[in-house]
Amino acid sequence: MPEVTIEGKPRLYFSTNASDKSWRFKEKIVAVIESYFQNLDDLYVFSSKKIQNIVNDPEEIDVAFANISDPTSIFEFVQVRDRQNTEGRPWVEQLLGQRASLGIEAGGIMVSTGKFSQNAIRLASKKNIRLRLLLPESEENIKVWYEPNTIGVQSPIVEIDHCSVLAGVDNRILEFKTDERKSIENNILVPTTEKNKYRIISLARVFDVDVMGNNKRQKEFLAKIPINTEFHKATLVIQYKRPRLYLKVNPPYITVSGEPKEILPIVGIVFFVRANHQALNFPIAYRYKYVDAINNTCIGQAIIAEDYLDDQEFYICLLRHNIVGDNRNIGGAFFK
Repeated sequence: MPEVTIEGKPRLYFSTNASDKSWRFKEKIVAVIESYFQNLDDLYVFSSKKIQNIVNDPEEIDVAFANISDPTSIFEFVQVRDRQNTEGRPWVEQLLGQRASLGIEAGGIMVSTGKFSQNAIRLASKKNIRLRLLLPESEENIKVWYEPNTIGVQSPIVEIDHCSVLAGVDNRILEFKTDERKSIENNILVPTTEKNKYRIISLARVFDVDVMGNNKRQKEFLAKIPINTEFHKATLVIQYKRPRLYLKVNPPYITVSGEPKEILPIVGIVFFVRANHQALNFPIAYRYKYVDAINNTCIGQAIIAEDYLDDQEFYICLLRHNIVGDNRNIGGAFFK
């Protein structure tokens, strides 16, 4: 019998920070699929992203992966060409130069929606560059492992719209507002066992732990949301009597008792979210296969459902990956 393992990423952060354009749909799909071939659970994903090269000039790449604890440190990048062309050796040579200038010597993934020439495949294989093909997949091949024509969601779908972080300063409480993009930035700190050492997390992770992971708060939160097929706005306030979270303030620092401080204790957080907590089924709109172009093997299949949230498209991706014979892992992502 086939073996199926459910292996979802705890958090995949799609960031538009430092972008000159919005995400393109196929870049998002590639980002979701490739995230499952990285060795980290929590990832920041950027697109497009301008990275400083070794001479401090900005170079734009289509998809970049960074560790959640340090979103400024890019450890892998992907270039995507959505063309029905045969991509040749010159594109591989271009990426080799880019890899060297960016200082990401072990990285480099190239994805085409067309195909690669044999010269491109030979050079990429020799230089340890991964070549992928994102191609349409037939409904018949998907139904080998997934029968329905819809993707069902059986747990709440929650999107943080913005937050207000309340931090203590002397005998005052200051409010720090974050918009939709900044609500997933890494400016929340958790103390470690070492003095003056902190671990960085995100407000989205705080919501997962302190709201969705807390039965009382989760019930309070879901009670505000009507049981129907719509997405609704809700507000939830968390008060910390003994601060366990801290806010890192960017310069200029806040003055506390006459001294500049960059780390402040958090006494409360107000989350403004959009959510739906009814089990829903969304129609499948796209089917793809993800092919290792060097070995000519299928390494993933993705099905994507789409719908609308406040008149904006959102997607639910279900991914079959690490395919070895009848064994496979199942993961996915929810994104706009």
